[in-house]
Order: sequence, then C-alpha cells, then structure tokens
Amino acid sequence: MTGFDRTRRRVVLLTIAVTGLYHVRTEGQSPETAIIQRLTAETHEEAVACGRRGPDCSVKPYQLCPSDGRYAARLATPFSRVASAVTETKSGRRPMTPGDATRWGVGIYVYPAENSAKPEAIQRVEIRRDGQAIPPTTSTVGPLTVKKSDGSTTQSTRGFFAFPADVFAPTTDVTIVFVGSGSETRCLLETARLRLLR
Repeated sequence: MTGFDRTRRRVVLLTIAVTGLYHVRTEGQSPETAIIQRLTAETHEEAVACGRRGPDCSVKPYQLCPSDGRYAARLATPFSRVASAVTETKSGRRPMTPGDATRWGVGIYVYPAENSAKPEAIQRVEIRRDGQAIPPTTSTVGPLTVKKSDGSTTQSTRGFFAFPADVFAPTTDVTIVFVGSGSETRCLLETARLRLLR
C-alpha cells in the first residue's frame, strides 16, 4: 500500500466515523428516493454476482462523463467496490466483506486521462445540486506520473473525494464539477442515471 493509499484510507475512515455517510433505504421506499446504501449479506452477494457478469455491470455504470480527455473519473460505492474487485480479480481471492466495502464510504476517484494530449491535474471536486455547491467531506490529492498521447510523461495528480451518500439521491439532477490546474469541467448525472446506482 502506498503512502497516498494509506493517507486516503485514514481520511475516509475518520470521515465515516465522524459524519455517518449513509441513510439506509427502508422497505416500501420508492426507487425515486432510493439512495446508495450500506451492504447487507444479500446485497453483498448481488454485488459479487454483478462482478462476475463483468464490466458492463460492475464498472461502466460508475464511470463518470468523459471530460475532453482531461480526466478519468468513477464513483465508488460499497456495491461497486465489491463488484469491480470481483471483475478485476484474477486470483480467485474471496471478495471484500460488506464491512470493509462500506468503511470506505462513497466518493469519486479522479485520475488524469492516460494517452491524452491534455491530461489535467485535479485540484478539487464539488457537487452542485438544487442550486447549492456541496464540497467533499474529505479530499485526498497526491502526485502521479501520467503518459501523454505523444509517448512522453508528465507529472500530474490524482484524488479521492468523499461525499455523503444522500448527495446522490435520485430526486434531482446532480452536476459534478472537476476543478483542475487549467480549467473547470462539468459532468451531469440525471435522475434516471442516479436511480441505477447502488
């Protein structure tokens, strides 16, 4: 585990302990108000099954808008964390437990786009919802070397930005704003897309 990963893990665990990032959907709650939730034994098995079906289930629904070749970004939830780990694991290891997946919380990983002529170094991320700007509860940004489309390399940054799960409730559209070293890029997540997230 790198220093960046250790720091990110400490920050995310502290955030979850202090703020509580989840609201659990109750029986009978409508899908229109459903939000990302903690994993149970049942939803953990569903995440494992999703991971076995491959990237169309476990990875692609959580990838965020391409941003003119500047960033590669994805939303991480307890469900997607287990599902993508199952898809990516070649060793047959046991999948992450519900508790481990939940402890990491909900957040957005942002990397500079590889093999791009203009990869961007992320500085911060915020979410705009109902006319309000919502900052992350924690953010961790660290250095990263990235390969450009001409074969050269450049120094950039990557980051993890944690948010409360209810920020992604599918009751209104959400705009994710990426602020980098050179520009601001926006990514719209409409309510129909938010309803598919677990």
